[in-house]
Amino acid sequence: MGQIYTSRNEVNRAYNKVRMELWRLGVLWDGSKLDGVGCTYLTIAPSMTFTGTMGRYQEKEKTIEFPSMYLPIAALWRDLGVKANALDVIRHEFGHALADLYPGALKKGGLFRAAFGGAYGEDPAEECVAAGWGTRYVSEYATSATQEDFAETFMLFVKHKGKIPAKFAKRSVIRKKWKAVAEIVKRVAAAKR
Repeated sequence: MGQIYTSRNEVNRAYNKVRMELWRLGVLWDGSKLDGVGCTYLTIAPSMTFTGTMGRYQEKEKTIEFPSMYLPIAALWRDLGVKANALDVIRHEFGHALADLYPGALKKGGLFRAAFGGAYGEDPAEECVAAGWGTRYVSEYATSATQEDFAETFMLFVKHKGKIPAKFAKRSVIRKKWKAVAEIVKRVAAAKR
């Protein structure tokens, strides 16, 4: 089993495409906090390569780090519903960036807690995970913590331009999370005014 490679050009194309998607959703504009989030292509990233990490948002630097290579464990994660390509990774990491840069949009009125079962960064309740991830989460990775649940849901929200995919539309818990993401996006977009 070899490593999986992603080119700098692929990462740059994905980053620019996601920025355009965020612009269309109204959460990225010239001078917005998300406008300042960069993307760093790491040709040598041992800590990410050996854990199979496909990307991460660094709060302090306000940047998404994307390794050029990662171990095949990442390919196995894909089978579990984890982000599968540069576009999805960057969408997911922008979800973390949005939560970091606009925390008030998540906290206002308890919206996030009500939809995701806890504050951003908390582990989900065991009974939620035990109930089966397929009915309550958009991916198995989303079960790991509320911030990953949000980022995975946000990734799909951006990917599908805010329209919930049919496979999730009849799942009430996922619909509730989707509506929460839509409201959070609306709140961030309102910050432009």
